[in-house]
Amino acid sequence: MAEVELKHVWKIYESGFEAVKDFNLHIKDKEFVVFVGPSGCGKSTTLRMVAGLEAISGGELYIDGQLMNHVLPKNRDISMVFQNYALYPHMTVFDNIAFPLKMRKMPMSEIKKRVEEAAAILEISDLLKRKPKALSGGQRQRVAIGRSIVREPKVFLMDEPLSNLDAKLRNQMRTELIKLRRKLNTTFIYVTHDQTEAMTLGDRIVIMNRGVIQQVGTPKELWGKPSNMFVAGFIGMPQMNFIDGELMESENGYRLFTAGAELELTETHQTLLKGRQVKGGKVKIGIRPEHLHLSENGIPASADVSELNGGTLNLHANVGGADVTAVIQLTDDDIHAPQVGTPIHLSPEPQRIHVFDPETEENLLYGSYVNE
Repeated sequence: MAEVELKHVWKIYESGFEAVKDFNLHIKDKEFVVFVGPSGCGKSTTLRMVAGLEAISGGELYIDGQLMNHVLPKNRDISMVFQNYALYPHMTVFDNIAFPLKMRKMPMSEIKKRVEEAAAILEISDLLKRKPKALSGGQRQRVAIGRSIVREPKVFLMDEPLSNLDAKLRNQMRTELIKLRRKLNTTFIYVTHDQTEAMTLGDRIVIMNRGVIQQVGTPKELWGKPSNMFVAGFIGMPQMNFIDGELMESENGYRLFTAGAELELTETHQTLLKGRQVKGGKVKIGIRPEHLHLSENGIPASADVSELNGGTLNLHANVGGADVTAVIQLTDDDIHAPQVGTPIHLSPEPQRIHVFDPETEENLLYGSYVNE
């Protein structure tokens, strides 16, 4: 098992494009860390630098305390699972899993033992004599993971391993990965663009955009205390609503207004805003759809599209020209959505209100993330 540390790591291509910028992260032994972000954000490039498949343009990479910048991939004692499985079609499942051990010229008795143990963990013992073409997508991915397990590496790297699976299989495999992690109890670095995977799998999550770390934290921290509007909008589905507002200072503290309505600020809001010496002015108000409710009074809005989703209703409304979504819990007495164009009022849960600087997009309550 091992710690992984990246210190001021950059990836700059010959064209001058900066794919990863000043990346700093300390991954603890046996920690499961997820890199997540939109396509092209640099997450896979960072993983490939850890694997040794991409050269590091600047900075230092340490695995288990040893500098790895110029160490060949085969000598880093890591194992990588790719998006496309990369199985040998002419080999059986047993031989695919055993391949890296045979390359090390390991005794056949030890190879057989390790393959059978990995197959048992992944519940594919009955597939060892089959070839990849006879397997489902989920089974192929288990074989690819099995090939990594038998090497008993210090660090497991996984690059979007579930993205080629359909939704049902992806959910199933996500559950299997959680179980696998408990059994192996080793260090994982996992790349995905799927926030659900990130939030369910990661001890900590690294959110990236345009090659830069936006925030590192636990799922709870990222959900409850996003450092900026990008993180706040990326985490959560439907995504957080952003409404134009104004923050005013008064003798009795801060007051928050939007669309002609005043929103309640809690004592915690007052303390955080005062502690950071926030000045009044125009702001972006952030409210998650599940924290916004129909009410008699509140933010004036006009009902628009309604989407029934089982026991909830995604109600889209217009607030001052902005599209706002509220997730309404349905009851037996509340089965009808407001008609399009109907005037309504929406009230946020006061303790769930976020306030952002419209220029820097920084969260005025919790500050910006510092990539140290």
